[in-house]
Amino acid sequence: MPKMTIEQSHNLPAAEVRTRLDALQAKLADKYGIQGKWVSETEAEIKRTGASGTIRCTEGKVVVTLDLNFALSPLKGKVENRVREELKSCLAEAPKV
Repeated sequence: MPKMTIEQSHNLPAAEVRTRLDALQAKLADKYGIQGKWVSETEAEIKRTGASGTIRCTEGKVVVTLDLNFALSPLKGKVENRVREELKSCLAEAPKV
């Protein structure tokens, strides 16, 4: 199974990161059928047909680790790019007013 690790830095408080990741998970559940569940304050498990992994939140960084099954192997590059885009957008710092 192809594995990938994607890191995204941020400058947000931990509570804000979790709130944003929860909103992203809800969006991705509707769009791609991805289910997520927090197993600790800083780690969530994610899964859908053909893929599973974890999201770990640390100070200044979010790390997503995914395992794709054989059927999704040809889409590894697209999946990785989409995850990077979604994380970057999700964790972008809001403009100061």
